[in-house]
Amino acid sequence: MVSGAMVAVTDGSAESSAGVVWHQLTTRDPDTAAMNYSALFDWSFTENVDLGQLRHHQHFAFGAGESSSGLISDVEGRPGVHTHWLFFFSVPSLDVAVDRMRSRGGIVIGPIELPNGVRVAAWDDAQGAAFGLVEPEDAARLASRGA
Repeated sequence: MVSGAMVAVTDGSAESSAGVVWHQLTTRDPDTAAMNYSALFDWSFTENVDLGQLRHHQHFAFGAGESSSGLISDVEGRPGVHTHWLFFFSVPSLDVAVDRMRSRGGIVIGPIELPNGVRVAAWDDAQGAAFGLVEPEDAARLASRGA
């Protein structure tokens, strides 16, 4: 992919049990990434949100008419932010998960409250793997209105 982020795909014949509730691609060329994913997988693109200093976020759905599944973030001009996919998992309590991760040596960013009130946290675990967490009701809000 032109975006520079690695991702694995399947034929979709079996539903994933991974529990990923939100998908975020950070890239320096979101327009090209959107064009590529649309051409390759027939993704559709919903709202485009301008977050000022945090740049544009283009929401996408895996199929036309479906709820948003994630977003593509524009990180051009944000030094230190590399191109990557960040997958968000649902947890019963974001605050408990953040406290637990910090106590076990993880590097936590957040919780962060997005403009629509959704709270998320992103981190590297003690082994350096990056992922995000969100509470179930906020995951549903991400899909219904975007972040």
